[in-house]
Amino acid sequence: MTKRKSKFVCQNCGYESVHWLGRCPQCNEFNTLVEELEVIETSVKVQGRTETAKPLPANQLRKRIIHRFSTGFKELDRILGGGTVPGSVVILSGEPGIGKSTLLLQVAGIVAKQGQKTLYVTGEESLEQIALRVERLGLEDENLLVLAETEVTAIGSAMEELKPSLTVVDSIQAAYHPLLNLSPGSISQVRESAAYLLRIAKRLNIALFLVGHVTKEGFLAGPKVLEHMVDSVLYLEGDVNYTLRLVRATKNRFGPTGEIGVFRLDENGLVEVPNPSEWLLSQRHEPSAGTVVAVIMEGHRPLLVEVQALITANPFGIPRRVVTGVDTGRVLMLLAILERHLRIKFGDRDVFVNIVGGLKVTEPAIDLPVALAILSSRFDVPIPKDIAAFGELGLTGEVRPVPQSGVRVREAKRLGFSRCIGPTEGKGQKEWLIVRTIAEAGKILGLLPQHER
Repeated sequence: MTKRKSKFVCQNCGYESVHWLGRCPQCNEFNTLVEELEVIETSVKVQGRTETAKPLPANQLRKRIIHRFSTGFKELDRILGGGTVPGSVVILSGEPGIGKSTLLLQVAGIVAKQGQKTLYVTGEESLEQIALRVERLGLEDENLLVLAETEVTAIGSAMEELKPSLTVVDSIQAAYHPLLNLSPGSISQVRESAAYLLRIAKRLNIALFLVGHVTKEGFLAGPKVLEHMVDSVLYLEGDVNYTLRLVRATKNRFGPTGEIGVFRLDENGLVEVPNPSEWLLSQRHEPSAGTVVAVIMEGHRPLLVEVQALITANPFGIPRRVVTGVDTGRVLMLLAILERHLRIKFGDRDVFVNIVGGLKVTEPAIDLPVALAILSSRFDVPIPKDIAAFGELGLTGEVRPVPQSGVRVREAKRLGFSRCIGPTEGKGQKEWLIVRTIAEAGKILGLLPQHER
């Protein structure tokens, strides 16, 4: 016999309540609690275990060698810690149309061409659509098996029958468990479907990749417990209007977190970019006013990006602030610092700031390059082509240190930049231009008017 009872579950954070509430007390969102039926099996008897696990001293534990296989992309292998671990469960999330399905279909096809059986399960596209994509990407192989299914029990049966080395489920929000009388994508369905497939993958030692949707805030959709269940959480980031894509690891039980892989999207799918700094600066030729190269850190990898600024007169009285690739509030703070400490007025000027290539930079080391680009455009003074910059600006106008300064300088030198302007002095680094304030940086580069020098 089974008993059924209902509960109300927040579709945003997973909070459960026995009564309906207009506002979730955990995430403070309105109208997110949906009634769900919970099935409780009462006729199943719990049988005693014949064997009991015994604890062992730490010095008697045998180290288990982890055998990995390549995904076909060195960038993705590096993020995962050196390759895919059999029996691991990885979830890849990202905005719609960013390239999640394309990337994992390419991984499945490359692994299949290596002689390993792979299973690609699609729940959002038809077999005809997958066939067109497989043909376009050149992934035809008899070891690549495609299944159009959304019921997790049927997916699990296919995994048990085929025993593939790699399984891709696209997506976990489209899958559903038949014992739950709930629509696909609900909190309970996502949680139970992922747990069902995870148990099979662990038992059969199958590497499992799940595609996950994101919320409007950019976070992984579904309950937070979903991120705790899987071994690795990857985010595919980028702007759909640009070709650059970043794969970022926020959780990894078999490797470091914070690593990123750089890809570009073209008609042949996703292509890895082994030298992203060189690719990002490939269109930069002669120096012009309002541009400077910034040295930023994405995870543990240094990247050189071009920062552009354009300052124009505004005769209408309401100045515009248009920012792409950097937080708008941070740019407004930088304008306030320049007005306060350098006595430069921007109240009658439109300010446009852009990070070339579609990157979104969040680290504070972008402060100094943005401020220098604004000064360069404001007074129409080009910054020399061989100079790169990095550093955080404080509200008093000081240039503050940032982590891994030596790594940034070495990357800039490798790409042909002879001087770096920044806040920290390294041992033996004669090519550094050490600055302590934004005023000092402006004077060194000749960006300030004569009366301000």
